Amino acid sequence: MSIVGYYDGTAIRVNEPLPLNQKVIVIPVANDMDWEESAAGMLHQYANASLVEQEKDAWRKAMVEKHGGK
Repeated sequence: MSIVGYYDGTAIRVNEPLPLNQKVIVIPVANDMDWEESAAGMLHQYANASLVEQEKDAWRKAMVEKHGGK
């Protein structure tokens, strides 16, 4: 789950209600982006290009290994 919010100078305000005692992690962002459209794109800088080819078929291979190709 991810929730977008903002810092108003006094407190961090979120756009959706959170359950009581919910643990949160706050990651400040330098610019105002549309997270729902660009969060994955922002993470591309951490991608290991040499592993991309292996990742393309990873889920299918894991299911074959887990279920024996049934």
